Amino acid sequence: MMITTPDRWTVDYCRISYDKRGAAEGVGTQHVENENSADELGLTIAQTYTDNDLSAFSGIERPDYQRMIEDIEAGKIGTIIIRHADRLHRSVEEVSRFIKVARAHDVKLYSGMKGSFYNLNKAAGRKDLINDTLNAEYESDHRGERVSDARKRQARNGDYGGGVRPFGWGVDTGRVRSVCVNPKAPVAERRYEDRPVLDMSRHNEAEAAEIRRWADDLLSGVSMRQVLADLAERGVKTVAEADGRNLRRNGRAVKHEGWNSRTIKQILTHPRTSGHAVYQGEIVKRNAFEPIIPEEKRQALITLFADPTRKTTPGNTPKWLGSLIYRCGVCDDGTTMTVRKNSRGQFVYRCRTKGHCSRLAAEADSFVELAMIERLSRADIADLLPQRASVDVAGLRDRLRELDAEETDVAIRAAQKKITAVMMEVFAAEIERQRDEIRKLINDATAESPLAEFAASDDAAKVWHSKSLGRKREIIRLLTPITLMPVPAVRGRGFDPASVRFDAWQRAREVA
Repeated sequence: MMITTPDRWTVDYCRISYDKRGAAEGVGTQHVENENSADELGLTIAQTYTDNDLSAFSGIERPDYQRMIEDIEAGKIGTIIIRHADRLHRSVEEVSRFIKVARAHDVKLYSGMKGSFYNLNKAAGRKDLINDTLNAEYESDHRGERVSDARKRQARNGDYGGGVRPFGWGVDTGRVRSVCVNPKAPVAERRYEDRPVLDMSRHNEAEAAEIRRWADDLLSGVSMRQVLADLAERGVKTVAEADGRNLRRNGRAVKHEGWNSRTIKQILTHPRTSGHAVYQGEIVKRNAFEPIIPEEKRQALITLFADPTRKTTPGNTPKWLGSLIYRCGVCDDGTTMTVRKNSRGQFVYRCRTKGHCSRLAAEADSFVELAMIERLSRADIADLLPQRASVDVAGLRDRLRELDAEETDVAIRAAQKKITAVMMEVFAAEIERQRDEIRKLINDATAESPLAEFAASDDAAKVWHSKSLGRKREIIRLLTPITLMPVPAVRGRGFDPASVRFDAWQRAREVA
C-alpha cells in the first residue's frame, strides 16, 4: 500500500527508557525496524527523532519528542512511524495532547508492531491508541509495584536494599565485586574497579561507637556545636570521605564539607540506628538488626531535638575547659569568665563583664583537670550516679503530643473568643509547665551520666583524657561550681592553688 504525504516528511520516533550500556543499540534497532515498515509502505524516512535513555512518563523532558511536536505544528511532518505505542507515550494525558496536535495538522501515525495506522480522525482509532498506551502504562505501573513489593519484602527480611552505605553499618566480607566507574562512556573506554562487598546487617564498630558517643554527649548536655567541633578536631570522616565517594551537585564535582548538625540529627533519629528496617521512610520491621543505640534513647533524642527551648542559634564554640563555666571571685555573684589575651599575648581567664581575676588559662585548666581526676578516682563516685526509676518513655512522648494538641485547641478557643486572653495565658503556662516536667523525666530516664564510666573504671585519668572537651565541661558542671579567686601573684611561685575555689567540695589543698 502506497501512502503519500505531498511536501511533508515521513519521520520515525525512537525511544528507550534505560540504556544500560550507553551504546544506543536499542534505539538503533527500533530505527531499522521503522525503516522496514517505511519500505513496506513505499515511504522514505526523511528525519529521525531519538530520545535515548529517557522515560516517556509525563513530566520528564524529551528533547527530540518536543522537537517533533514543534515540527508537526510547523506543518513539516505528514507521517510518523513508531515501533509501538509505548515508545511514543506512557500516559493517557500526554497521548491525548498528541492526538489533538496530530489531528489539527492531519498527521498519520503508523505502528510497526501493530502493522497498521491509527486512524486518529475516527473515535475507534483514537481509542486503539489510547488503549495501547493504557496497557503500556499498566504494565509499567505493575512492574513498578512488583519492584516496590520486592524492596519492601527485602526490608522486612532485614536485607540491605542498596544505595549509599549508612554511617555506622557495613563489615567487609572479604569478597569483591567489579563496578564500572564511568558507565556512560563508550564501551571501549569504560573502566572497572573491584570494590569490597559489605555485610550491611552488621555494625561498622568504629562508626557505631561514634554514634553512641554523640548520643551520650547530647543527652548529657553537650551542645551540638561542641560535638561538631570535637569531630573536626579528631578528624572523624563522613561516609563519603571514608569510602572515597565523589560528590556531585547539579552535575558538578564538589568538595566534601564534613559534618553538620542536620546529618548528625538524621543519623541519631533514623529508625535503623535502633535496629529497625525502613522502607520509604516507614518502619516495616522492628528489631531487624542489632541496634546501635536503644529505642528509648533514640526517642529521647527526638524529643531533645524537638524541644523549642533548646538553643540552636550559632555562636562561638568554647575552646577552653572553663570558658563560661568558671566564676569570677571578685564579683562573686555567679558572673562567669571567658578567655582573652593579656598585654603579653598570653591567654588568661577574665571576668566577662569587668575584666577581674586575670588567671593564666592553661595553668588554671591543668589544675582543675588534676582536681577532677582526683575526685573521680574516689570509691564513692558511684554514689553520684542518678538512681533511675522505671519510666514509660513512649507514654511520656505521647503525652507531649497531647499537650501540643491541647495548646492548639486553647489558641483556637481564644481566637473564637470562647476564653479570655488571661485564661489563655494560664492554660498556656500550665501546658508549658507539664512539658518541662515531662522533658526532665525523659532526660533523667535516658540520659547517660557523664560519671558512669568513672564508676566502672579504676583509671580515672585514662577515662578523663579520652573524653571530648564538651563532655569534660559537662562533668565539671555536674560535680562542682568553680570560682577563680583574686589571689595576688607571687613571683617565682608559679600557679597558686588558692586561686581556685571548688564550692561544692574543697579539694584544692589536698590536690596541691
